[in-house]
Amino acid sequence: MQPQSSSSQDGYDIPQQQQQQQRSSSSPSSEQKEQPLETTSESSDHHQAIERNKKIVALGKQGKWKDILTLYQHESDAFNNVNFATAITQFGRIRSVPRSDPLFQQFMEDLSNRIQQNNNHNGIEWMQAREMSSIIHAIGKLKLKSSSAKKIVSFATTSNIEQELVVQGDSKGLVNIAWSFATLNVRDTKFFHTIDTQAEWLMTEENAQNIANTAWAFAKLDIKPPNFFNAIEKRADWLVSQGKPQNIANTAWAFAKLDIKPPNFFNAIEERADWLANNGKQRHIANTAWAFAKLGIKPPKFFNAIEKQAESSKIFSAIEKQAESLANEGDSHHIANIAWAFAKLDINAPNFFNAIEKQAESLANEGDSHHIANIAWAFAKLDINAPNFFNAIEKQAEPLVKGGIPQSIGNIAWACAKLDINAPNFFNAIEKQAESFVNEGNPQEIANTAWAFAKLDINAPTFFDAIEKQSESLVNEGNPQEIANTAWAYAKLGVKATNLFTAIEKQAELLMKKGNTQEIANIAWAFAKLDINAPTFFDAIEKQAESLVNEGNPQEIANTAWAYAKLGVKATNLFTAIEKQAESLVNEGNPQDIANIAWAFAKLDIKAPNLFRAIENKAESLVKEGNRQDIANTAWAFEKLGMKAPIFFSAVKNS
Repeated sequence: MQPQSSSSQDGYDIPQQQQQQQRSSSSPSSEQKEQPLETTSESSDHHQAIERNKKIVALGKQGKWKDILTLYQHESDAFNNVNFATAITQFGRIRSVPRSDPLFQQFMEDLSNRIQQNNNHNGIEWMQAREMSSIIHAIGKLKLKSSSAKKIVSFATTSNIEQELVVQGDSKGLVNIAWSFATLNVRDTKFFHTIDTQAEWLMTEENAQNIANTAWAFAKLDIKPPNFFNAIEKRADWLVSQGKPQNIANTAWAFAKLDIKPPNFFNAIEERADWLANNGKQRHIANTAWAFAKLGIKPPKFFNAIEKQAESSKIFSAIEKQAESLANEGDSHHIANIAWAFAKLDINAPNFFNAIEKQAESLANEGDSHHIANIAWAFAKLDINAPNFFNAIEKQAEPLVKGGIPQSIGNIAWACAKLDINAPNFFNAIEKQAESFVNEGNPQEIANTAWAFAKLDINAPTFFDAIEKQSESLVNEGNPQEIANTAWAYAKLGVKATNLFTAIEKQAELLMKKGNTQEIANIAWAFAKLDINAPTFFDAIEKQAESLVNEGNPQEIANTAWAYAKLGVKATNLFTAIEKQAESLVNEGNPQDIANIAWAFAKLDIKAPNLFRAIENKAESLVKEGNRQDIANTAWAFEKLGMKAPIFFSAVKNS
């Protein structure tokens, strides 16, 4: 995301005498120095420079960059500081100037040399602050990275030059330099620190665009200033009431990018929600929504206002009505950001997502894999079925997977599995790209994709072989959730993986320390499902048994107990802790959880009077709600341990 740069003047009036711009009013000196009279030659040069400037501006307004360069070629020796600044300002306005054009390259080289020669790092007497800021601004707008452009920027970041730019420059010039530095990724911390010290002065100028662009620059370069954003927060109501939607969106984006949560600013946006949704362009709404979601701020008015706009031209008909401008800005990007924000904040928006579903084909055809993945993730996160959208993904499966990064592919795979959508083309495409995907992906991306294959019961031998080859590094780098999901996927599909589970066994103590009860239970279940003994891992669980039972839910406890019993591993601490919590586990658990716990006790021949008494007390509802397998397992446990259960067996008989 990039804000608009401050509009530059088309050209410059050449004053009869240069005056230093002052930031605050001061009383004039009572003593005026007498100025030397201009010679006839100087007067003539001055007049010619003014006329040349007018000509440059006129050509710039017509987009005639070639004619400006031709003029420079003929009159280069006569170009003064203002002519140079005006010419490059016009190039910045036109923006279509070919960077490889020999005349343009010569112009930039000459400009760089003239700046170096005339100022010689002792100051900016020749170029002056206003002209220098305009040159830097144009370099930023044109995104020039040539050696001559870099020399000019390097000159501007020299300490004494930098200081003069701040002392002599006006607010617009400083903001334009900041914007350009951020665009060019020039992280000049001294310059930005100086701007931060001028925060209050910038606020008193009351220019919302300047404030927004400066905020954007700080955030783009990941510089967190102590004063500037506090000053915005103090003037939040003014900025939101006077700023344009783009100014508000860019400032909101900056706060979120730097992880600064300003209550006044976002409250002010919330109060103007309808105005912003009605007047903002799609990208402004998207970036503001993204900021709310990134900071975890749930604003009902703002998102309700977006929801009202979901069917309007500002969102989806914009593809046809604003095709040219949106082609440059990436329409799917903005839609994806809004969808992501709704889902991140868990806000249902039926109108908005229905509108996406109607535009599914065009979004899938025009969007890149990252944007499509974010939309797919949003549908899945909010549990919204979208057959058109996912069918469109399926049609584009091959190019999406080939052109996508592992994060995008993993998110789409996860979304398909979460919504229980079979997408054979998409998953076949992943299988074909398995080696590169696993080599390039991180543990989370690989785990999400493995989980998706398993959830949809799709065998992918190439994909899982590739994981097995990388298993040690994946386990060493991954967190417990990623490791657990990967292990679960192998077990669910019945794929043995010696390297993976050996690596998990080596990390047993660390996994126990960092993992939660669900992750530990899933890993235990995977070991048992694949009939792999893991003494270190199960000993580590036994040491933490009481806290695991106290913190875990019935399903997690049942899966862990089942794993011990399946592998024939006795665990005194674990089963004693379960027996202590028997009544609450039976009351809170479903028939399958309770049956698995009962089965585990019976398989290991462990008597548990509290547990089986609690089951007997809840017998009728368990039999009524449970399936045949659950009832059979519970009955087997009672009989195996010789426990009497007249209520349970009577309920079974009558069912």
